[in-house]
Amino acid sequence: MYTYQTGNQTIDYKIEVVPNRTDITVQICDKEGVKVIIPRGLNENNVRSIIARKATWILKQLNGSQPAEEKPAAPKKEAVKKETAKKEAPKAAASAAKTGSFEEGDKFPYLGRQYRLNIVRGDVAKAEMTFRAKFIATVPESWNEQQTNKGIGQLLTEWYQGRAGEKFQEALKSVKKAADNAPESVKWDELGEEYATTQDNTIVLNWRLLTAPLATIEYVIASQFTNADELFEDAAERKQWLSDNTLNAF
Repeated sequence: MYTYQTGNQTIDYKIEVVPNRTDITVQICDKEGVKVIIPRGLNENNVRSIIARKATWILKQLNGSQPAEEKPAAPKKEAVKKETAKKEAPKAAASAAKTGSFEEGDKFPYLGRQYRLNIVRGDVAKAEMTFRAKFIATVPESWNEQQTNKGIGQLLTEWYQGRAGEKFQEALKSVKKAADNAPESVKWDELGEEYATTQDNTIVLNWRLLTAPLATIEYVIASQFTNADELFEDAAERKQWLSDNTLNAF
């Protein structure tokens, strides 16, 4: 049983992990109380962010007498489908970072592996994020909880986005060895729940794909210009991650 505090009220909830699920559902039942059903790959911090966003709705249902279920989010589009945007979207700003609750020891995915978060409070004027086999967020000692959560969310967003170009080009380099018609370069952008799209004949990847293994990123890139299932002998293994996980980095 997990607990989330909002104001002077407490929400107790359970987490149920369903491996093949692609959406997130919050249920309020008479016997079980609040239950969050999630795909495999999300951590408890992800769930806390969901509870925080749905707190008003949850409390309203708990104060009533009828069981309720939040409508699940629409399933993600398959990566193999090419989408052509009308115009290129602007680069995602760091201010677009989610501001959920971040705690010492939380885990975040990067290239298919999970890494812990270490929060260090010190006599610093500016917060910074470093990575040495774990995420290390150094924040001003004077920051309160709200400032810390917002700051870490911003730092994580900047960190992922700062590595998107390099890692996506690394994945493209591998794709080029298997496909002669591979593009010379790819870009990244803020694409919501879409894995990738094609804008002005250029492949654009969701920066959150950095949470996936490189082999999966290669599959997504290839799927934008060729039949990736035929290109890779291990295509089923490469795209399995897409079925088992969401693009919620944090």
